[in-house]
Amino acid sequence: MTFKQTPLNEFITLQRGFDLPKGDRVEGDIPVVASTGVGGYHNESKVKAPGVVIGRSGSIGGGQYITDDFWPLNTTLWIKDFKGHDPRYVYYLMRSIDFTKFNVGSGVPTLNRNHLSSLLVNELGVGKEKCIAKYLGDIDDKIDLNTEVNQNFELMAQAIFKSWFVDFDPVKAKMNNEQPEGMDVATASLFPEKLVETELGLIPEGWEVTKLSKVIDLLNGFAFKSPDYVKEGTFVLRTKNFDSSNSVERLGDDVYLPDEFLESHKKYLCEAYDYHVVMVAASIGKTGMIYPHQLPALRNQNMWCFRPKNESLRFYTKYMVDGLVKLNMGLASGSARAFFKKGDFNSYEFALPSSELLTKFNDVVGNLVKQKGSLLNQNVQLAAMRDTLLPKLLSGEIKLETK
Repeated sequence: MTFKQTPLNEFITLQRGFDLPKGDRVEGDIPVVASTGVGGYHNESKVKAPGVVIGRSGSIGGGQYITDDFWPLNTTLWIKDFKGHDPRYVYYLMRSIDFTKFNVGSGVPTLNRNHLSSLLVNELGVGKEKCIAKYLGDIDDKIDLNTEVNQNFELMAQAIFKSWFVDFDPVKAKMNNEQPEGMDVATASLFPEKLVETELGLIPEGWEVTKLSKVIDLLNGFAFKSPDYVKEGTFVLRTKNFDSSNSVERLGDDVYLPDEFLESHKKYLCEAYDYHVVMVAASIGKTGMIYPHQLPALRNQNMWCFRPKNESLRFYTKYMVDGLVKLNMGLASGSARAFFKKGDFNSYEFALPSSELLTKFNDVVGNLVKQKGSLLNQNVQLAAMRDTLLPKLLSGEIKLETK
């Protein structure tokens, strides 16, 4: 099917964003949108929602759909006039366009909206636009819902860890002759009935004071060489793969090694639910758990893997390390680049719960973590389906029934 084509600068009106230095921002709930996403918040908006933003400088193109009133920075272009077109459809249209061919920056990538007159887009009609936007939007809404559910899973797991192993709430309840809140009798029986004084302060009776190195292996990565990279093969886990939710995220520029590296470099193989910490440079302190659907993978340099010697410590390790990273962020040292010292982690002393309690925590929190991994995998598949359908829907290769 052929459609009438219109120059992009006639299809919609693009406007450069507005300056807003960080020093001029006032605390508020208005998103400040940069070329790569929300870069902060302010108390004043410049544009009413819904809005569509693309990168103008630094990172060009892409596309962001903004559902709240916002302030687009001058590193962006925002849609000033949709000219009757469906805003969410325009967002998907922007995402489908390769704007890099319009880069006019010699050093920093830069997009000049005045050069877009040669870019022709299909005129599908508002009815088809809304249908496509609804179809693709439902996929993105499901991805967003899965992400929100995963955030709740993480908060639940953090709360359980803090209650059981930091605040000792079940022990304190039993000391007051109370049933631990929200806990069945069998689980409550795994906790001691009093706290005792140790070199760490008060800890539950019977818990062993030990060092991290006795129960957790701290494993290095390897400096793989770019000449060895291939188009398809074994995924190389790099520090840039750690996302803001403490998980591993696959990226468009991931690198791979020949499968024979699985044997020749097997000491750097990742295992399901390994927990990693960036220990040097600008990303120091970032963490990432790798999930079964992301394997096999080989661990690159500039990160440590915290792998428990006993599987019952698998998920306890993750939440203990989170606290340890926060503790060590202020101690990170280095003249040119900050770095963690392995000795500071290996020598860390903590109160090790009983194996029965660790097994119970592994079961309870492990179920949450595994559900999180399942939803992350579902999101990967949903995003792949959306990205496959997008160009076919825009070109008319796939037709949706309009109402």
